[in-house]
Amino acid sequence: MKKWQLIKIGGGALILICLLLSFLKRDRGPVLEGRPLESWVQDLLITADPIKHTSAKKAVSQLGTNAIPWLQKTLLYKDPIWKRPFIGISESVSFIEPKTIHRWANTYELAEIRAGGAAGLAELGQLASPAIPALVESLGDPEHLVYNNALLALNKMGKLPFSEITNRLFSVQGEHQTRMLHVLRNMQEEAVSSAPELLKIIESQSGSNEANAAIAALSTMGIKAAPAAVQLAISDRYELRLAGFNVLSRLLPVEHELWTELKSGIQLGHEKEKEVFLALQNVWGNSNEAYTSLSDAIFHGTPSSSRAAILLMSVAAKPGNASERKLNKLRHKNLKSAPKKIKETQKKIDGSNGASLKQE
Repeated sequence: MKKWQLIKIGGGALILICLLLSFLKRDRGPVLEGRPLESWVQDLLITADPIKHTSAKKAVSQLGTNAIPWLQKTLLYKDPIWKRPFIGISESVSFIEPKTIHRWANTYELAEIRAGGAAGLAELGQLASPAIPALVESLGDPEHLVYNNALLALNKMGKLPFSEITNRLFSVQGEHQTRMLHVLRNMQEEAVSSAPELLKIIESQSGSNEANAAIAALSTMGIKAAPAAVQLAISDRYELRLAGFNVLSRLLPVEHELWTELKSGIQLGHEKEKEVFLALQNVWGNSNEAYTSLSDAIFHGTPSSSRAAILLMSVAAKPGNASERKLNKLRHKNLKSAPKKIKETQKKIDGSNGASLKQE
């Protein structure tokens, strides 16, 4: 019995020595005003005293790009593999209280250091671009304090993380992929070239957090993202159609009457459905023809997009609403301005059958 107690005591002592050595050995970064950078960046965290934020920002700014190598290295800090097993053993040592062991070991300490590293990189903004791969990896960190600061750092870099995000978008899953999509959403129109990748996620993971994040990102990417939204809107799957119309309503809020009408008839299978969906493709299905409204397509579009826009405007037109007023205004527009184009448009409007998705 005494032998076993001696073994446990020896194990506990060994743990304490290992923890002390790892604490002393760790690189704490460059020193400024007597404090290591590790200490300064801890004051940038939301968990720190807000009064200390200003001086911490000045310290990181003063170090500038010289701080990047150490800050980037902190993102890789993980607990050594022996730490938790040893803690488990030491908890069985009767002369050391478990809460004391955890206070000494501080199993959350390295997560706070990683978070501090990300916060320091966020403070440097675009100067910290060499750390983009490590920050993208940190979006998958299990600790919210870490991935939130990594997200903040990437968002402050504008479009610079775009290539790294899109190159790795399908190599990760779950919350890691969702956070990468949040970065694309922050880029807005600058990330529109990723629309085809977002479309794949929405189609293959419909209803998931990842798909919802992709929809939210697509909705911020401007008129050039409309072709991807149209692909969703003309899908044979109800949930994808609804997602497509929701995205289009955010990209083109000026045509809210059209989206309301189309969403209300989304499941009806009307005989003119194919015709209307073809019209959507002719107006907003080509990224090289970015029309800001139906009126824009009517007067400045190709013959096919102009005809399609008239059809869609007639779908949206209801007694007294804006679409009906626009149609009437176009019918009676003064021919002194671009008379040939307006006259052609009036003929098309008069020849329109006033298509509607709703059953008569």
